Amino acid sequence: MGDSGGLHLCTWRKESARRIYLGLLVLLHLVVLSEASSVSKSCEKSCFSGKCMNGSCVCEHGWVGDQCQHCQGRFK
Repeated sequence: MGDSGGLHLCTWRKESARRIYLGLLVLLHLVVLSEASSVSKSCEKSCFSGKCMNGSCVCEHGWVGDQCQHCQGRFK
């Protein structure tokens, strides 16, 4: 074999490939974790006059109750 200046020609590609694969693995892990944390919790019961946000109903203006089922008087 010839003089390679102290470098092992057979191993430098493997080391750089390991770094690339490790970087891709970390990136994939971060993407999966961010997707899993962005999924909101669904409501146990349906919301009648509102929207479900993080497991509870957020009522539209003039509506109250745990399912936004009660009209709260007159409103504009």
